[in-house]
Amino acid sequence: MPLEVNKHVQRIRRYHPFDVGASEAIYEHQKDWNQSLFPVVTLDYLKDVIERPATRTIVLTGDAGHGKTSLCASLLAWLKVGPETVTAEVRKAVSGELFKAGDASRPVSRTHGGRPLYILKDLSEHSLQSGACKLVELLDPPDEGVAIICANEGQLRKCVAEDDPEKGGTGRTKVLVETLAAGIARGQVSDAEGRVVVINLNYQSVAAEGPAGGIIHWALKQWTTTQWTRWKTCETCDARNVCPILANRNELGDQTHGPRRRDAIRDVFAAVERSGAVVTTRQALSVTSYMLTGGLSCENVHARYQRSHSDRSWQAPHLYHQALFGDRLTQQQRRQVPTFFALRKLDPGKVSRRQVDDRLDPEAAGAFPPADAESYLQKVRTTRDVQKQAERLRGLYAFLRRADFFDSGDSTDRFARMGLQAGDDFVRIQDENRDRADTRVRDRFLKGLEAVQGIHRAGSNPDFLILDPAFFAHRARAAVISRRVSSKRVEVVDQITQWQEEAGTDAAPEMQHAVEWLNRAIYIRIPALAPGQGTVSVEADLLRFELLTRWAAGLRSEVQHEAEIRGLSGALAELADSSNKDEEIQVLVGNVMRKLMIDVGDKIRSVRA
Repeated sequence: MPLEVNKHVQRIRRYHPFDVGASEAIYEHQKDWNQSLFPVVTLDYLKDVIERPATRTIVLTGDAGHGKTSLCASLLAWLKVGPETVTAEVRKAVSGELFKAGDASRPVSRTHGGRPLYILKDLSEHSLQSGACKLVELLDPPDEGVAIICANEGQLRKCVAEDDPEKGGTGRTKVLVETLAAGIARGQVSDAEGRVVVINLNYQSVAAEGPAGGIIHWALKQWTTTQWTRWKTCETCDARNVCPILANRNELGDQTHGPRRRDAIRDVFAAVERSGAVVTTRQALSVTSYMLTGGLSCENVHARYQRSHSDRSWQAPHLYHQALFGDRLTQQQRRQVPTFFALRKLDPGKVSRRQVDDRLDPEAAGAFPPADAESYLQKVRTTRDVQKQAERLRGLYAFLRRADFFDSGDSTDRFARMGLQAGDDFVRIQDENRDRADTRVRDRFLKGLEAVQGIHRAGSNPDFLILDPAFFAHRARAAVISRRVSSKRVEVVDQITQWQEEAGTDAAPEMQHAVEWLNRAIYIRIPALAPGQGTVSVEADLLRFELLTRWAAGLRSEVQHEAEIRGLSGALAELADSSNKDEEIQVLVGNVMRKLMIDVGDKIRSVRA
């Protein structure tokens, strides 16, 4: 049998940004119009919002790579053919129309209600002054039309700033950034009149909640199971028994074990997003493509096969559970896809857990082990030999931990295996059916916030101490207590509940329905402590919550996490009481509470509180 080149593998590799021929990750450079598109919920939201009579301007904003242009093209294709299947010819034609009329100089289509539709496919193509003028123009499209503007957040803000009346502008475009800010604060996507809609695609998740599972789950199914006939070429290839690309496809497409492996990959991406990283659609497809192919092409595999038909020592780094973390990529290549940096922070191969490591067997490392198991047991004679053997052992256990993480049927300890001991509690806060009387997470959150201020009290306490901001520097042995807050009035909520509380409504925020949604943050809400004050909310993503949990347990790391501590201290400073005129001052000396009272003759007396 000959050596075969699988065109499906070539198509998948087009999402690699590391190759000269990379193209599919950018819609404008797409070559294969037969490639199916992920049915993102934002498209359904756009279909609805362009038909609303009040809508005039829609802004799609967020980081580059979220698929803003692709969304516009999909919307045009839907307007062109309706419920019929969108063919490759239609998609190619729509792309051409978008390229010609994507400067919003003329309508590119019409809504089902007959209104002209204008699309500005990239605000970054304009200078700041030209972009500001274009924004003003598209706030009132001609003939009562609808305008869609694709703009990176930075460029949008700069163009709006250029429209400042002090610079001779109109100031009308300010509504765009105000609506964007309302989306961040309250999950709102439209202004009060419904004329302006701003969809912040930085909230778009690649590992969304729900059965669909986001684009990660969809892409893995499309590339490994749904399109299984595209892998038939590999069955007649001479190199099939030593090919890590085919091995990855078989592992992820397996009917019995494949679903749990794909779910584990989706869980890793969800943890990355909950840790504060923004993963764009482009980055998600790049990582998934690299993971599935192991960074190899069919030609690379053939070259290895021709050197030795039976060599199984080189495939290990290219298996999906190793390639996902980008070990073989250079720093420059990882910068092209920043998601790799976020993934490496949560690498289960770096986390040592006794209950996991004790069951790992180097001799059962699979068809493509990292090295011969006997090589790890060779005698050592020099310090250099010891270092080499230790390095090999670390590599072996990293390989085995990763493989076991994705192959394990037990999904209850996935957060812990990524080094996140508080992950399960973080997710539990988002469960509507959780026990509201369980205050363990709240108490740990408050204890962590006390540790941020340098307070380390033993046991479970019914109150939360807030120091005077002057004592946040952690240098003094004694610190003045500004307030004591009863823990009973404090609650921990998820992002949706936080938005509802801020908006004063029980209705679900529109942002939840406008994007592929995943709750990425929790908030501790400390109610108003004095007239004129509002509720103070402290936000925590998964990594910040993990830090607070560890600080609550006694971890001291002021230097390493100085920036995080400074941010939290700023939020807590809002709770400090600057108007306290009592003659009694509460002071924390070490872990002992004392009262300082001013007596006759301005004598200061100290008693234990």
